[in-house]
Amino acid sequence: MIVPIRAFLHATELCPRRAAGQDRVWVSSSHERIVIALADGAGGAAGGERAAAAVVDAVAAAAQADDWAAVLTELELDPDRLGPGQTTAVVATVTREGIRGASAGDSGAWVIRGDRIEDLTQGQHRKPLIGDHSIAIPFYGGPLGDATLLIASDGLFRFALPEAIARVARGPDLLAAARELVGLVRLPSGEVPDDVAIVLCREAAPPAA
Repeated sequence: MIVPIRAFLHATELCPRRAAGQDRVWVSSSHERIVIALADGAGGAAGGERAAAAVVDAVAAAAQADDWAAVLTELELDPDRLGPGQTTAVVATVTREGIRGASAGDSGAWVIRGDRIEDLTQGQHRKPLIGDHSIAIPFYGGPLGDATLLIASDGLFRFALPEAIARVARGPDLLAAARELVGLVRLPSGEVPDDVAIVLCREAAPPAA
């Protein structure tokens, strides 16, 4: 039996500040594409957790969608699914042809190519969040090639320097890099100052001829 070679590799890391935290991540990978959803809940533990879970559930239910801004907008209009909390969201589909996604809030998506950082979500609205009349902004990126895609919550971006994040994210081992990114923000006590959610993604190397 011939097993299709997956086009993308990924690693995830979730490190809550306390209990289960309010960050949520969902990834679906096939041999030709990967879909990533990350949400950072806000507005109280139960409310933020429910809102973040609603984002990843909505993405999972629409995994073949082409318009992630429309999916997030539809969710915004359904308060019964979101509950009383609010959340950020970053959703991206990655194929060999490029990246397309949408975001709201202050979680982010970076393409790290050598020493250069391309912030795909730089045009997003940091406020309001989903659950408070947010506006989801589409974003696009070219083929990854030899670059690394980093999608993360502000628990990483707010407490670590961009150059340190880029250096760690481009490390050869994705799983080790995801753990080390959390280490960048870990306090001497061993705790983190905020929930941290991280997804790293790269194109898989083509099989040897």
